Amino acid sequence: MLTETPHVIPVGEDRLVADLHRGGPEGAIMLAGWGGTRYGPQRILWQAASALAGAGFTTLRFDFHGRGDSTGDATALSLDGMVADTVTAAKWLHDEHGVTKVHLVGLCSGGNVALGAASQIPWAGDLVCWSLLPLMEHKAQAVRQGTSRNAMLKGYIRKALRTETWAKLLRGEANVKGAMKTLAKDKEGDEEERRRKTSARDILADLAGFKGNLHLIFGSADPEAAGSQAFFEAWRQKQGITGNTRIIPGAPHNYYTARWTAEVIAQTVEWLGDI
Repeated sequence: MLTETPHVIPVGEDRLVADLHRGGPEGAIMLAGWGGTRYGPQRILWQAASALAGAGFTTLRFDFHGRGDSTGDATALSLDGMVADTVTAAKWLHDEHGVTKVHLVGLCSGGNVALGAASQIPWAGDLVCWSLLPLMEHKAQAVRQGTSRNAMLKGYIRKALRTETWAKLLRGEANVKGAMKTLAKDKEGDEEERRRKTSARDILADLAGFKGNLHLIFGSADPEAAGSQAFFEAWRQKQGITGNTRIIPGAPHNYYTARWTAEVIAQTVEWLGDI
């Protein structure tokens, strides 16, 4: 059973609100996506923290500046700001709670944050990125290797014509709203939001020589998964960075069902528990 205690991590005049489980000397920080909170969609970050705590890790979930319960201007939050928050949280774990190695577990943009923070944390361990998005400067390259929106639409139409899709609808398992949102929106937002999602650093160049593992999990129904997987696997191989990739059949970007969520968490615990 997860036993967490609430904490406040001071950052200048602001504060990051966090939940901590005290475990062993190895820690794991859960990193939410761009607009998310420390719980994650369908509480996936809370559940992952619970599972990792059960495996003996010290776990930390926190809200980035201007998100959830943390203070700060939400409209000013940037990728580099999220990275800075993560480095602050890792230092706090190290200094206040004796964590000697910290692993970073990120969902969506939280995976980009993990990549950005790893080179700035001397005691960083492994990175586990769920539904990792291409960094803005590499997005065009990754998209060329991925699935086009038209192909995705055709895929949804094919699914709509299947008997099993109607069965899922009747059981309440098909996420129609999520599929429509995926087709309708630009995940990167307007020009200002895209600017805030672009780092002033070359994050991947800064990761040259990274000694930990980079583990990737994607859902096969995530429209950006194919391109992102191809890009990061090629980059990882070129850099000589070890790690694994897991594809969860049928799962969308946020792993909506209990079964998909459980698969993501179990794989994460297995990878980090093998260290």
